[in-house]
Amino acid sequence: MTNLDVKVHCANNGAWMGLRKAGPADLDRIAALETACFGAADGVFSPRQLRNLLSNPNAHWLLSLDGKAMGCWLKVSNGRAQWARLYSLAVHPALRGQGWGKRLIEAGFSWMRTEGLTACRAEVKADNLAARKLYAGCGFQEAGVLRGYYAPGVDGVRLSRTGI
Repeated sequence: MTNLDVKVHCANNGAWMGLRKAGPADLDRIAALETACFGAADGVFSPRQLRNLLSNPNAHWLLSLDGKAMGCWLKVSNGRAQWARLYSLAVHPALRGQGWGKRLIEAGFSWMRTEGLTACRAEVKADNLAARKLYAGCGFQEAGVLRGYYAPGVDGVRLSRTGI
């Protein structure tokens, strides 16, 4: 275990989750997970983009201990307000339906509370009904359609959650 290894406490049920903070040394694991989960039309990150995000001081990365689930949040400010953006959430296809997405989102909310952030924004592909259901179950509201957001003819949905 490295100094980045942490256990994240789930406030809802008191269970410890197998997550740790990720950093630049996790580039290959995260790139492999991105490839397993996303295609070009999904907005997959290039290795260069991942390298920049992993070293960004405003980014908070969580990775499952086996490297099969991850989330990335960005601390954002417009000069008047601060919020978080759930920038990426990926669960390996073999682990879907086992609660990893919800665990990651709850752990991200915990980080947000420690940072004093009470709002979170995200985007999801309009046709990704499983993800939309996950986000709704975590309190996100659908705030609008983003025409051609992921690619021509591939719409997104803007999501928002306040009161975190």
